[in-house]
Amino acid sequence: MCHRLFFDVTELVGFDKGTGIQRVTRGLLQALRSTPPAGWTVVPVRGDKATGRYMTAMSASDVCDDGSPDLMVSERHVEPQAGDIFLSVDLAYNITPALREEVVRFRASGAAIYFVIYDLIPLMYPEWFHGTNAWFEGNDYLALFNYWFECVSEEADGLICISDSVRQDLRAWLAKHKPKREVLPQLEYFHLGSDITESVPSMGLPDDAQEVLARLEASSTFLMVGTLEPRKGHELALDAFEQLWAEGADVDLVFVGRVGWKIERLISRLQAHPMRGKRLFWLEGVTDEYLRRVYDSSSALLGLSLAEGFGLPLVEAAHHRLPLIVRDIPVFREVCGNAATYFTGSSADDLHALLVSWLAARKSGRCILPDGMEVLSWADSAKQLMGAVGRMLGNENFWSEKCASESL
Repeated sequence: MCHRLFFDVTELVGFDKGTGIQRVTRGLLQALRSTPPAGWTVVPVRGDKATGRYMTAMSASDVCDDGSPDLMVSERHVEPQAGDIFLSVDLAYNITPALREEVVRFRASGAAIYFVIYDLIPLMYPEWFHGTNAWFEGNDYLALFNYWFECVSEEADGLICISDSVRQDLRAWLAKHKPKREVLPQLEYFHLGSDITESVPSMGLPDDAQEVLARLEASSTFLMVGTLEPRKGHELALDAFEQLWAEGADVDLVFVGRVGWKIERLISRLQAHPMRGKRLFWLEGVTDEYLRRVYDSSSALLGLSLAEGFGLPLVEAAHHRLPLIVRDIPVFREVCGNAATYFTGSSADDLHALLVSWLAARKSGRCILPDGMEVLSWADSAKQLMGAVGRMLGNENFWSEKCASESL
């Protein structure tokens, strides 16, 4: 008998925030649905908090007019069978704990349970967060994350990290904070894809898009992509660029990302800054189409985060052959190798000096390009993901094998 891959899209169906995690979910879902091996069916499912059950979110034939999946059709409860797989790529902090008994039911039915782990940052650095923020509708984010992690670490057969760095963090965390189970979950990792066009991208451009893009193309434009929050280094960048502007440098700074938490001072600076709309741009809540155009119009990507699980903007920028200037942290070394310029300092003066040096290197044609960096398609990423699942099942090639029967 052939089996099903239940692919969790709970958060995506509820509200696609347009963040990196949503692009990951859409990209992997599209890749897996496009080329499933014979005998396997990919079934997107969503958690229903009211019933505590998973329901199908669409059928294989449900598509929109543009050919993209329609995530809001074909609702029915899921009945797992032995040999099925439940894979949660989405990150539904609010609802996963309410579905814990459903996950237990899946496992009791013989389905294998796997969760993707993006990072352990809220566990390792709780001081960078506060309990309540607008993203979580007044709920205590840290409490939600902690209980979500408790659920997945105690109920999953395996946890699949988005980098080896996260896997190492997870292994150390589980050794120190053992979950209530006799055998720890298996741990694997994979890397993420890079092509926004492969992730069922959101479309649309604001009225001023062409004007903004023309401005970015006319200058040396440095881009930061990601939710505005303390660890990302936005204020550090702004401090350094204020020095460059005071020196008359022809440089622009662009932030693409939604409001996060504990950044009230940064928001006040951005809103009142004399360079806003001239050399300083904050593009909040942009579509994937607009983000792709911004990558094309920029000169370099800044990745200044103190901690990350992977760094999706790094590979997205590399896909557009955008030079990378990134903080020297282990996961960025894992992702970029020798294909990036590394920031090893800590102050705005340090960053200012590096940017002056980089601009000189770029002018003389000596800046590092990401040409030698591994840049995966979402199909490649999906293959790595299912290879990780296969290793935990004891059959790395299971996803490419044919079942004896085509019946479901």
